[in-house]
Amino acid sequence: MKRKLTMFLTLFFVGLGVITAQTQVRGTVVDEAGEPAIGATVQVKGTTTGTVTDIDGNFTLSAPAGGRLIVSYVGYETQEVPVSPNVRVVLKSDSKMLEEVVVVAYGTVTREAKTGAVSTVSGANISDAPVVSMDKALGGKIAGVSITSSSGQPGASSSIRIRGTSSINAGNNPLWVVDGIPVLTGNTNDFLNTGNALASISPNDIESITVLKDAAAASIYGSRAANGVILVTTKSGKDGRTSFSARAKYGASWLANDNGFGIMNAEQLLTYQRDAAINAGYNPDNPTDPYYRPKELLSRPLTNWMDHLTRLGNIQEYEINATGSNAKAKYYSSLAYNKTEGVFYGVDLNKITGRINADYKLTNKLETGARVNLAYSDGNDVPMQSLYYSNPVFAGMMILPWTPAYDEEGKHNVGIIENSNTNPRATAEYDDQYGKSYQLLGNIYLQYKPIQQITLKTTNAIETVHGDGRRYWSPETNEGSATLQATMNKYVQLTTSNTATYNDLINDDHSVRVLLGQEAMKYTDSFQFIYAPDVNPDIPYAQTAPQSGVEGEQGYTAETLLSFFGMLDYNFAEKYYLQASLRFDGSSLFGSENRWGTFYSVGASWNIHKEDFMQDISFLNLLKLRASYGLNGNNNIAAYRSYGVYSSAQYNGATGMRPSRPANPYLSWEKNGTWNIGLDFTLFDKLDGNIDVYDRKTTDMLLDKNVPQTTGFSTNFLNIGSLRNRGVEFQLNYDIINNNNMKWDVGANIAFNRTKILELGDNEEIAYSEDSRLRHKVGKSMYSFRLLDYYGVDPTNGDALYRDASGNLTNDYNKARYIYPGSPEPKFIGGFNTSLSWNNFQLGAFFEFKGGNYVMLIERRYLESDGNQMSNNQIITALNYWKKPGDTGVNPKPLAGNSTNSYNFSTTRFLQRGDYLRVKDITLSYNLPTELLSKANVSGLKLYLSAQNIYTFHDVDWWDPERGVDGIGYGIYPMTKALIGGIELSF
Repeated sequence: MKRKLTMFLTLFFVGLGVITAQTQVRGTVVDEAGEPAIGATVQVKGTTTGTVTDIDGNFTLSAPAGGRLIVSYVGYETQEVPVSPNVRVVLKSDSKMLEEVVVVAYGTVTREAKTGAVSTVSGANISDAPVVSMDKALGGKIAGVSITSSSGQPGASSSIRIRGTSSINAGNNPLWVVDGIPVLTGNTNDFLNTGNALASISPNDIESITVLKDAAAASIYGSRAANGVILVTTKSGKDGRTSFSARAKYGASWLANDNGFGIMNAEQLLTYQRDAAINAGYNPDNPTDPYYRPKELLSRPLTNWMDHLTRLGNIQEYEINATGSNAKAKYYSSLAYNKTEGVFYGVDLNKITGRINADYKLTNKLETGARVNLAYSDGNDVPMQSLYYSNPVFAGMMILPWTPAYDEEGKHNVGIIENSNTNPRATAEYDDQYGKSYQLLGNIYLQYKPIQQITLKTTNAIETVHGDGRRYWSPETNEGSATLQATMNKYVQLTTSNTATYNDLINDDHSVRVLLGQEAMKYTDSFQFIYAPDVNPDIPYAQTAPQSGVEGEQGYTAETLLSFFGMLDYNFAEKYYLQASLRFDGSSLFGSENRWGTFYSVGASWNIHKEDFMQDISFLNLLKLRASYGLNGNNNIAAYRSYGVYSSAQYNGATGMRPSRPANPYLSWEKNGTWNIGLDFTLFDKLDGNIDVYDRKTTDMLLDKNVPQTTGFSTNFLNIGSLRNRGVEFQLNYDIINNNNMKWDVGANIAFNRTKILELGDNEEIAYSEDSRLRHKVGKSMYSFRLLDYYGVDPTNGDALYRDASGNLTNDYNKARYIYPGSPEPKFIGGFNTSLSWNNFQLGAFFEFKGGNYVMLIERRYLESDGNQMSNNQIITALNYWKKPGDTGVNPKPLAGNSTNSYNFSTTRFLQRGDYLRVKDITLSYNLPTELLSKANVSGLKLYLSAQNIYTFHDVDWWDPERGVDGIGYGIYPMTKALIGGIELSF
């Protein structure tokens, strides 16, 4: 018996040893290129035992003989391999996962899981575009997003509208969020015609841009989300050893002109002016006549002033970045320099940007990281964006061709009588107009996961912009005494964002994500301004001016925002999705009785393709139906609008203060309620698309309402108006060919939007604050031109004709009726693109279009003046004028000194359709074969040539069809074309 027991115990422990025998595993994990995968997770299947790979991709661990190892790595497919003493795992890219993960508010989702209207542009599509700021690269790429330029100047900002315009007096631009933190936008320098705070971020540093278009996607941002939200994610460290890349690009730019627009040459102008003089009863060959225009003028030295005031601009950019990681840390850093010289003398922009992004695992549960961006910009400018005599765009078209460019001493001619003795070339050389900016955008986060399902995160950020500007008028330009203006400004925004997230999968089918958060923001801006006339030209600073004439001004503004929010995401079996959000915002911008607002959204989606009854449809990869409704707000108004304020006044010889604006303690947010229905689909693994239909209604719109004069005021700022935007969007992408040697894909999007004003308080119509030729009228679009009804030309005598109130024709300007002929708002916008790759060559092209909008060409009142501006040049379209009875489709007969008002810019004569199709970008690139580069330890070398804005199809009689959101911009810096070559090196 004892012997049997001993044998049994021996066999038991031997068997137990066999069962629990461990194998010491040594392995390496690499990617498809053979580079080590640093920080990959290796876990024994069915256990909690695991480890991560080191800087060389190596790992060691003990595992049961006959067991299995699970190897996972972000961006790659998870692999399962058998346990053995030596293991080598080659990871495969999970391209499907990389393509489908979308950054959204406070997290990420897959395409199958989204419930809102969300669109994404990859960083590759942004960095390849030769632009100074990232917003310029978005035009035409996303359905429903309109990017409108009011200037082609280097570094200029764009006006962005997502699904139309939603407000008259509050802002209409979207909220920009960079790496989870809302940031400053717009022009932060006083003396640049146009500037762009977003230009501080290098387009090459961007990983992706996501646009949140409907309330379900954006309402979690509450009072700042009425105009949509744009999320920018910058690059993080890539897994693997440190890799470097360097870029260099250089190119030239020139003024765009694709429809033969231009000014008259000397011979054309002289013929025009002689005819105008004769038509008015004068003799152009009589020296005593006021409009003496002898043919001898053509024998003088002649100048094409547009050529004289423009040049070939140039663009150059240099960048180097580094990225990498190890088992605990990931990092990305970059340094870039951009120098752009404009096509007008005196206009340039120099920019230096630097970025460091770092993430570090303190423990298995605790992680920290930082995102820091530094930028310095120095821009020089000349007077533009209005009809200044020193504006080279306007002056170049106005100055007479027989006026000499230089005086007898070879200096710039500043005795140009027809241009108020102003020469823009002298202004560019002798005057100062510049702005410098120093920007910091940084955040640091700490993230803790006490258990797998819970994540606690705090992110704290600071953004500062320090700027100084100088404007100096030199006496050498003949514009008066030496005068100086100088300014210093400072913008500071502090933000803290704190969230707690619970994410769990219950019983394999129920996925739940709950997020609770709190945010606070404080914003301040301050400025100092000095005006000093009669400074010493040899020492042109304020100290040298007579102190009695020096004036100074200071200003300070502050605003705060406190928020609490929550979000619920639920899905069942990855078929049925529900999302809800709720946010409470408290803002110092609004009245004491309405400081807090509540904003919410609810959305649902259904993955129809996952239903059992759809499984036999083999060509259908994705079919998703989405629906949502939400309410968000617009807090983009000036500070202190709810307060009663005072202004200085004089009475009976004494200076004092008087009330200038009444208080409104009930002033509150404009509210934006939006519903959206969308359909996403993928067919044949080739065709991706989505369709969205939406309706967004703005209520409590902020307007000035007339109040009884007995109050001491004429108006008060109240929440009384409403308007509606409705539209439909389509976006398609199709992979035509996708094999080892060739890839060809195409994409297109188009969006239709209609805006309608529903209520304006006790008004049926109010004038646009910038120009009374535009109106806001109940029942019509957001902007409607209100102009006198110009009919054309009387073929019998060349007089201008108008329609009167009865619809009859009249040549009396004063009897012309007012009509609403159109709107500057486009009825449709969109773009299309194609990309073709063959072996190491790639050709890409991108096109943008808009249509249904009108633009007003105010400058033509002076440049097509029917003889009113006899002291100035005219544009070539003015040559098409009435010459004899029977002429039709022409301009009125020119009359020297014309006083008939035929040239007036309050008529429909200078209103034109603004439709265009722009070839936005064409890029040809070549990647050198890797087998040639490997010998030099170089991983990649790309050469490319890019053409930007190379051609625009349009019928606007001007340099370019874009004239700003209101379609009425004048004296603007026209759009330019550019041809750029570059090289990219990776090692």
